[in-house]
Amino acid sequence: MKTILPIFAVVFLLSCSSPSQKDFSLKNIQSKNPEISSLQSGTGFEQQVLQIKPSANNQSLAIWEGKNAEIWTEANYLVCEIWHPNDFSAVLNVEFFRNETRAGSIVAQSGDLAGDAKETPRMAGKIGVLPHLKTKMIFPLEHLDGQEIFMPRFPRQLKGTVLGSRLKPEDISKVAIRFAPFQEPHFLPEFELAAVYLTNDLPEPFSAPEKPVVDQFGQWTSKNWPGKTSGEEDLKNLLESQFENASITTFPDNWSKYGGWKAKQFEATGFFRTHHDGNRWWLVDPEGYAFVSVGVDCIRDNATGVISGQEDLLEWVPDKNDPVFKDAFSGRGEMVLLDYYKTNLMRVFGENWRENWETITSGQIREFRLNTIANWSDIDYARKAKIPYVLPLSEFPSTEVKLFRDFPDVFSAGYLENAKRFANQLENFKGDPYLIGYFLRNEPHWAFGSHDIAFEMFATTQLSESKNMFARWLSTQYPNIGEFNQNWNLELESFEALTRQTFDEYPSEKAKEDFWQFSEILVKQYVNVPCDEVEKVDPDHLNLGMRYAWISSDLLYKAGDRFDVFSINGYGNPGPPKTEEIARISGKPVMIGEFHFGATDRGLPATGIQGALTQEERGKAYRYYLEQGLARPELIGIHYFQWLDQPIFGRFDGENYNIGFMDICNRPYKELVEAAIKSHSKMYEVASGELPPFSDVIERVPSIHY
Repeated sequence: MKTILPIFAVVFLLSCSSPSQKDFSLKNIQSKNPEISSLQSGTGFEQQVLQIKPSANNQSLAIWEGKNAEIWTEANYLVCEIWHPNDFSAVLNVEFFRNETRAGSIVAQSGDLAGDAKETPRMAGKIGVLPHLKTKMIFPLEHLDGQEIFMPRFPRQLKGTVLGSRLKPEDISKVAIRFAPFQEPHFLPEFELAAVYLTNDLPEPFSAPEKPVVDQFGQWTSKNWPGKTSGEEDLKNLLESQFENASITTFPDNWSKYGGWKAKQFEATGFFRTHHDGNRWWLVDPEGYAFVSVGVDCIRDNATGVISGQEDLLEWVPDKNDPVFKDAFSGRGEMVLLDYYKTNLMRVFGENWRENWETITSGQIREFRLNTIANWSDIDYARKAKIPYVLPLSEFPSTEVKLFRDFPDVFSAGYLENAKRFANQLENFKGDPYLIGYFLRNEPHWAFGSHDIAFEMFATTQLSESKNMFARWLSTQYPNIGEFNQNWNLELESFEALTRQTFDEYPSEKAKEDFWQFSEILVKQYVNVPCDEVEKVDPDHLNLGMRYAWISSDLLYKAGDRFDVFSINGYGNPGPPKTEEIARISGKPVMIGEFHFGATDRGLPATGIQGALTQEERGKAYRYYLEQGLARPELIGIHYFQWLDQPIFGRFDGENYNIGFMDICNRPYKELVEAAIKSHSKMYEVASGELPPFSDVIERVPSIHY
């Protein structure tokens, strides 16, 4: 019997270039998207391409729609061959839809919604692409199961993230690519698509570009800007002058040796603690002085980027056996990484590069009026520097069985045993007065989105102690299995039989209530077990929480009473996210673990999670965020992400954002640093209410992040 495919699906699918590749017709894609696309001779490609010019009303290109979703079950990768001439990175949102009423929204870390006002994808992947570089954008279709947030690196492709609800390939009803950024008059991008296809095998990379993308100092070759390092002599003069000036910088006279405020003093305990004085929350330093923690994340001597598969983009790669540069190489899994920040220091200081870096950095921290070495920083350096610091604990307890994404089997014996091992790392920090406290972990993946953990663990038949506990708990909520079956619309012989079931949808509204209630129990267990163990090992330092990416659901408040400080990474614009609610619900003071603003007017093509038009605007944005935040009575710490710019060719996961206080050559961004010093110099007066916070709001522009 002959199969007749729906007309729309036939229009998009053209041919099979090989047994493992199915091509989509650019001509037919264009016919369904005439508002923003046209067939033209290529500039980046020497062939006919689909030219895309997003408009204010439409930035989305439908590449497939129909009912023959079997094509998505028979392939491993969606590939788009793309080039664009813009001065900023492209952000490609690959959106997968399912026929259903609008049930919710995909929320990004910045708080933005995926999709548009008319429809919301069930699953969306966000992928970055460099300017002026032919790239094969690859989306692995296995990510439709919703278990992994971050995609692997592919050559030339920047960071890829996936958010949304799990989606079976056979349930796909539409696939579109939404092009970003777009904003009149500043961001009016154009793109060229040379091919779109499904394949079972990873495609071969493009041949080497005509000229390198990265110069010998790790800088972008496609652009010039004020402050770009012009040669080795320029680099030498910069770093040697920083070294000479480092030793003369000190904290202000009205700061304690820990960076606390001498104008306000409480009881001293020898360690950092929290205190509410009747008006606001404070940290209290070991000498008893009022303290608000203002610092920068990732203060360390490296800015590594992935070179494996991308060597053809680089003007210069040192010999791995060269005694001067051999320590600039490192590995992460199968990836080879190179650090141009390190090679720049090595060029100038030779074998003394690390010692001189420490001297320069300590001087800059004090010059910039920072009082905290914040998360992800070099801990050996932090302890040596005698500047207050925070500690990111590593290897949060896990189990072989995962309930959803990285959420472990929290009722298993293995979770408790791993929590004990996890806590033991604090033994090395007991008694250190400069340690403010420790973060249990960073941005748990299960909390990216409002996900019902108990329901999600029934996506498969995998058994777990948490499922067993759920069945036992349900047996206490219903008088008998018959009453349970009636409420859940099931026909089970026992509560235990539930552990072998799978669910794509809630079987009833009552079942949904039960799932969510048990998710609260799971999260409490998730938090309580490790908190019990770290308190046994180190009762003196502050438990700073988990640095949630954002408050995606009320589950994140559960067991918050176990933290001394409730931490959140708050990428708000113009100011921090709502923290009064966090403090009210948790009963704890709040610390912002990350925020930043970037611009594309200098040496990098992406802004990070929040953007500004220029470096001057970055400085104003920093001042507004920090001072408005410190004026809130619940905020006791705000940490900026991060110390150095990221590499143009992408760090381990592909981020390449202009978010540093310093560039790849250790040159400070003058406009940002001068603005920061103004805020830091009066931060205690702002926190106490003696001075008003900075109030100029910058023009909001699209964020360029992946």
